[in-house]
Amino acid sequence: MTAIACLGRALLIVAACFALPAAGAERTTDVRIDGAVVRLHMDEEAFALGREAFSDWVRDSARTVSAYYGRFPVKELYLALLPQPGRGVKHGQAFAFESATVNVRIGADSGLADLREDWILIHEMIHFAFPKVARRHHWIEEGLSVYVESIARANRGELSPEFVWRGFVRGMPHGLPRSGDQGLDATPTWGRTYWGGALFCLLADVEIRRRTDNRRSLRDALRAVVASGLSMLDQRPLVPVLQLADAATGETVLMELYENHRGTAVDVDLERLWRELGVEVNGAGLRFDEQAPLAAVRTAITSRE
Repeated sequence: MTAIACLGRALLIVAACFALPAAGAERTTDVRIDGAVVRLHMDEEAFALGREAFSDWVRDSARTVSAYYGRFPVKELYLALLPQPGRGVKHGQAFAFESATVNVRIGADSGLADLREDWILIHEMIHFAFPKVARRHHWIEEGLSVYVESIARANRGELSPEFVWRGFVRGMPHGLPRSGDQGLDATPTWGRTYWGGALFCLLADVEIRRRTDNRRSLRDALRAVVASGLSMLDQRPLVPVLQLADAATGETVLMELYENHRGTAVDVDLERLWRELGVEVNGAGLRFDEQAPLAAVRTAITSRE
């Protein structure tokens, strides 16, 4: 066994240890969705809500991911719910060594409203829809989860377009380069990794839709990756994956953006982008300008389907 394989097995053991609650009525329930199964492991006695409520939450989250990608990205996923004091989903982490695994830390007193408001489980599930890439490309893995989570929920009618665009207006500036920053491949800060990656995805979605008159989108590109059988369980170089995704749109947007952003700190003019999309923010308020040049693109991105 290679050193890398040994490390992977060791980390899997650590992950499995975290995934097992200490005691009580712990057991696994199979939640099935679109030919896939999520094996939900939890200590039912540790939570105020029953297993059925959590199963419904898991199923609905998986359906949101499946609807965006055309199918759930892996055939089998192990999900452990780890009780924490209080309410609400606290933290999630995805692992992909020998199996697809997600650990979610969630308040033991959580109610149905806390589950309905959660975005973390969908974020972690989205990670499995893209192969593992080199550490310097971590921004694409996190950026996709940040961007797609909001769009996938809007497409299912779970979030309003106003909510999504307000979040983007607030969040995307975190992805802009700061003094001394380099390209995305060489600036592993929180802002550039999560929101820099999300901004890359937004720019790609807008440009693909602009070039194809809304006939193709980033979703088509990402669906091609999932349809090829690739997932977080696979390790791949980034460039061939981007080329595969580009081929599904008939354009080369992803590779062009990557070449521009990989080694250079590109200062995207967000004010101009919002203006062209017709997103107008005034204090805490937000309105859409339907006469803006890319208003149709904006509408299509967050439309309910």
